Amino acid sequence: MKFFASAARGTEGALRDELRTIRLPRVKADRGGVHFEGTLDDAMRACLRSHLAMRVLVELGTFAAHDADDLYAGVRMIPWHEHITPRHTLAVRATCTNSALTHSHFIALKTKDAIVDAIRDRAGARPDVNLDDPDVSVTVRIARDVATVYLDLSGEPLHRRGYRVEVTEATLKETLAAAVLRLSGWTPSVPLLDPLCGSGTLAIEAAMMACRVAPGARRRFGFERLPAYTPDVAARWRALVDEARAQELPKPEQPITATDRDAAAIETTKRNAFRAGVDRGIEIRVCDVRELPDAVGPGYVVSDPPYGDRLAAKPLQLAGFFRQFAETLTRMRGWDVALLSGNPLLEKSLPWRPAREHTLFNGAIECRLLSYKIPA
Repeated sequence: MKFFASAARGTEGALRDELRTIRLPRVKADRGGVHFEGTLDDAMRACLRSHLAMRVLVELGTFAAHDADDLYAGVRMIPWHEHITPRHTLAVRATCTNSALTHSHFIALKTKDAIVDAIRDRAGARPDVNLDDPDVSVTVRIARDVATVYLDLSGEPLHRRGYRVEVTEATLKETLAAAVLRLSGWTPSVPLLDPLCGSGTLAIEAAMMACRVAPGARRRFGFERLPAYTPDVAARWRALVDEARAQELPKPEQPITATDRDAAAIETTKRNAFRAGVDRGIEIRVCDVRELPDAVGPGYVVSDPPYGDRLAAKPLQLAGFFRQFAETLTRMRGWDVALLSGNPLLEKSLPWRPAREHTLFNGAIECRLLSYKIPA
């Protein structure tokens, strides 16, 4: 079976490396995600263990789609009775690039028509559409007049781990936070500090990595609602989850610290960390960045400084804050620093040249992950 794990733009290489550590077969990065091959068990393992993937899709068919008739006929050829029944609900998403078919909403509607017509012709009844919480979610991608149809095994996007019930302004998605940690070079063998933690996503994701907590061990997935999810498959899934939970560690090897000057944000971080099961693995406290103590490495500061529209409208205030932040970082001798920047003022306010840069996208916002080494 052929699978595609989607990723935030700029994180495809990091996801490729992660899936290789999970030992998935034939992993290959592509624009927007990573291809791999294997069995349904391999795909379930990706859903369970990947920190970076946004969705895991299984390929059902690929064909030329120069026009609407080609698209309809190609979708009809797929054996939909193996994947959906009239009792299921359905939703279809579509994307298109460099193709004669240019309207994603039309492509989704035409794909939906072909699926429900195929099921009705075979079973005498058709599945209903449910865009909010479908049993079966289908994705069709058309590029250069070639359509590929996928079945979504994830259900809800994989960044929804189930622990974050409260958020703060400009919250970072869990999958992007995990990618930032991986690209920063941090490993659980050294301490980590996020001094601008907000709702705690970076610290919580770091603690999950350090404690070997599988991101999908405490949530449900779309594949559990498919006809292919037989009692035998369900037993294999439970075995995968049990194996993952048996590998969890009670605490990280090195300290992970989350601070913020906003007491409400710290309370949110504590609640989210508790729901994630890693509250014992993070030191969480109220602290202004200007009051952080001096430190000597090794260690990592990984953070997502504020850069949203509200603060961007006050460039002098923002630049002043960044300069104060830089003064604090200067006192952390020998530490590595990785900052996700959505505002060029941050880089201009720091006295060092970045050792590495990665371009990432936080939703539609183009960001740079800037990596520095603070002089010892």
